[in-house]
Amino acid sequence: MMTPTDPFKAHYLPVEAWPRLCQKQWHEAFADGGLFDTPKPALSWRKATIRKTWTGFGSFISWTILEDLFDPDAGVTNLVTRAHMTLYIKALQNAGYASLTLFCRIQEVYDAARIMDPSQDWAWLRTASRRLRKRARPIRNKHLKLQPAQALEQLAHDLMDEAQSSKQMSFYQRALRFRDGLMIGVLIRRPLRLKNFASLTLSTNLILHHQSATMTFQRDEMKGKRPFDVRFPSVYFEALQIYLALYRPYLLSLHPREDKVLTDALWISNEGQQLADLSLRNAIKRRTKVAFGIDMTPHLFRDASVTTLVRHAPASARLTRTILGHTSIDITNKHYNQSRMIETSRRHTALIEKLTTNATQKVS
Repeated sequence: MMTPTDPFKAHYLPVEAWPRLCQKQWHEAFADGGLFDTPKPALSWRKATIRKTWTGFGSFISWTILEDLFDPDAGVTNLVTRAHMTLYIKALQNAGYASLTLFCRIQEVYDAARIMDPSQDWAWLRTASRRLRKRARPIRNKHLKLQPAQALEQLAHDLMDEAQSSKQMSFYQRALRFRDGLMIGVLIRRPLRLKNFASLTLSTNLILHHQSATMTFQRDEMKGKRPFDVRFPSVYFEALQIYLALYRPYLLSLHPREDKVLTDALWISNEGQQLADLSLRNAIKRRTKVAFGIDMTPHLFRDASVTTLVRHAPASARLTRTILGHTSIDITNKHYNQSRMIETSRRHTALIEKLTTNATQKVS
């Protein structure tokens, strides 16, 4: 058992390390039922949600081990009790976990419990999670990292221009620089969520036309469960053509010949494969760190886009929340209906393109 001087350090135990009955309950939550059975909620979960939930519950299980509360035969209702959760929350607080992280850990235990034993009333744990969410405050001030959309737009152009004109860089360096510049430019004009942006594939999510392109996603690909499509920024269409004709094929060629796997992914890594979410995030962080002295994640591009729009066009506040997938102003006055998504998308697109284009022309 931990002593008062030993802060709890989470270990995200895999399902195989949980009590046997908990393992069984977890797997049953994802087992497809019969034709006449009510669909289980967990069957509609995304992979990211599944991973987040099992790691959170695994953290709780690791705490029960440290506190000598672990029972190899226990089910979820034997472990997730009010008494245990009170002690677990105190352990996280004493260990210095941020309030937002604390909320996430408890939310994850609740999500795991409600699918592992849906016959139980978990309202008490849901209530605790909601109260922790209201108290949660981010520690870092993200506004200190924000750069104007115009500055990010200029960085995109600089990176691509350098890639095209440099005689000192190798073609490998030029390909990565051009790719990163194009990603930054597209992302500031179309601030998609990282998962959607990284998953762009040719002919599926990126539809090429004669002199334009469209980015489109099905409802099950979007966090808000609503289909979404938006025109690829026209100012970058020529750059897209250069990337597809010159740099993307080169990056694909870097994949080991003995294990050549073709991919339709738009963004290609330096190993000739689809650029993973984390690698894309790190590439953008590196470029912005060099340019501004402060790294920016792709998620901050969404804030930069909104901040720039609202500062220069306050009336756009409502529609920016919709384009970013938020559902209200208080999460945007409840829900915007789906029929307005295309109109809203076009209006947001026109605003951000007007602002960034004008700013770039002034700098040039």
